[in-house]
Amino acid sequence: MIEFPYGIADFRRIRRQRRIYVDRTDHIRALEMLGDILVFLRPRRFGKSLWLQTLANYYDLRRAGEFDALFGGLAIGRQPTPLANRYFVLQWNFSTVSASGGVEQIAENLRKHVSARAKVFVSDYRDHLVDPVETDGNPAEIITSLLIAVSQTPYKLYLLIDEYDNFINEVMVRDVDTYHALFGKDGPYKELFKSVKSATEGQGLERVFVTGVSPVALNDLTSGFNNATDVSLEPALGSLCGFREKEIADLLEMIAAELKLSREAVDQALDTMRTWYNGYLFSEDMDELVYNPTNALYFLRSLYLHGKPPKELHDENLRTDRGKLTFIAHTAAGAGVIERLTEAGDGTIGISKLERSFSLDDLTTQLERDADVVASLLYYMGLLTQTDVPFRLRIPNLVVRKLFLDRLLEICLPDAGDSSGARKIAMGIFQTGNLQPLLEFFEEKLLPVLSNRDRGAPPRKPGQSGSGVNEMVVKNLFLSILFADNYYRTFSEPELDKTYADLCLLVRPEMRRYGFFDLLFEFKLVRRKELKKNGQELRAMEEAALRQLPGVAKAFTEAREQAERYRAALVKREGELNLRSYAVVAVGLQRILGEEIERGGGHVLRP
Repeated sequence: MIEFPYGIADFRRIRRQRRIYVDRTDHIRALEMLGDILVFLRPRRFGKSLWLQTLANYYDLRRAGEFDALFGGLAIGRQPTPLANRYFVLQWNFSTVSASGGVEQIAENLRKHVSARAKVFVSDYRDHLVDPVETDGNPAEIITSLLIAVSQTPYKLYLLIDEYDNFINEVMVRDVDTYHALFGKDGPYKELFKSVKSATEGQGLERVFVTGVSPVALNDLTSGFNNATDVSLEPALGSLCGFREKEIADLLEMIAAELKLSREAVDQALDTMRTWYNGYLFSEDMDELVYNPTNALYFLRSLYLHGKPPKELHDENLRTDRGKLTFIAHTAAGAGVIERLTEAGDGTIGISKLERSFSLDDLTTQLERDADVVASLLYYMGLLTQTDVPFRLRIPNLVVRKLFLDRLLEICLPDAGDSSGARKIAMGIFQTGNLQPLLEFFEEKLLPVLSNRDRGAPPRKPGQSGSGVNEMVVKNLFLSILFADNYYRTFSEPELDKTYADLCLLVRPEMRRYGFFDLLFEFKLVRRKELKKNGQELRAMEEAALRQLPGVAKAFTEAREQAERYRAALVKREGELNLRSYAVVAVGLQRILGEEIERGGGHVLRP
């Protein structure tokens, strides 16, 4: 039986229970070479806590007798470093610290956590400590007392801090004044890290490893913790948290062997996982993208337990990311970045630099005007990733693209009733193939928004400022409305016969019993300047007359020809489908026309 450790960050439990563990222990040697006091930033749900527990078990002097059981067969077990099992290990996990209340209450919450962890430490190492430890004072007193006790032994102390900015980020969003008080002169959070820094200066705290999401709180600590090295972009650690594709393929083969899955099912599962979960690059010098490990385990576990992928391909634990992205979308620069990302065909955005350090004050002021800060924050959240092109970030995969598309729809349709109405129309298309209600909705609700932004400007090139709108915006708004991962495998610009279709939705195998249609779309945009018509004239024209305009007729002809080629290539690749193909033409962003394309290149206008 295969046991996947989805949601489990306990390394010792995983190894003792022989659950699946994707070996990352070869990175331990690299960490030791990078320094003694390290900060490692990665997005939420990326396996940071499991890695911290891996370090805890490797360095903990209590685990020396279990070394072979825990690390035997792993990379570091075959060639351990001299520091294995040579430390007292003290752990703080700030995700458990409550952010509720004012400064005094939060300070007390922080003190209680440090005190509780000191008590656990004393209990764990009671056979190795001679002197008593003060566990009920303030954090500085507790740390000092603990170090005095450690100094009476032949060992040093290793401090592991998980989610250093977790509760601080909650305070940041809720109450800026409280946040500043925590970091100000004599502020409790700053004082705690000053004590940590002091302890590393010859007092027995020899190594510190800190995880978090963003560098904001770290920057605001300033001199309180300025001896730490941020190793987040180190090439040697690029795949530390994340699965390589070969590892995903190997796990799929294990599942296939036990469940006797077909080669087609395995290949389809890998293709789905690649589209939804792959795409992260944490260093320009990496030569391989990595998968989000939590999402990958979520998928694999469902496939193993039920013989099919999960009904919803995105993990509901992304709710927090949705909320933060909504907050960013309501800022001027944030809305601009989201629009630029969804307008770009490749989902990329140019920046002048990836910000490595910015304070809360920088963030709150620059969110309204500085796209680089917004893009950098999105990178740390895991909503953008690096590319092999310097100064360019991109949307990593379909999970994240869905988040951006949802926010784009909110920007264009702030009325929640309009958004839900669009979803109902989408269900009608899935069941009947009738495109007309969506075209009418799009023309009434969305084209006025796009038209106001367009002003007849030419399409914006990558990295170029301006307000130009191209067919990518139309396509992405269609995608945001039609996106239904519980029914469809969705492909934006899939490669078909060495060319790229605009949008393809293929019914998931387990959903075919409901009779949904597979959908293929080709989009075109004809600008007013090409037609030599103003917006009022275009709105007033009958549809038949509009279709006869040379530019519109040409766009439909091209769309039909392309869609027919894509249809043939898609059927060749996927086999027989219940396929409906459509050509959609936006006219001057004043009107939108569409038609179904019948096999052989003919077309039909269905009511």
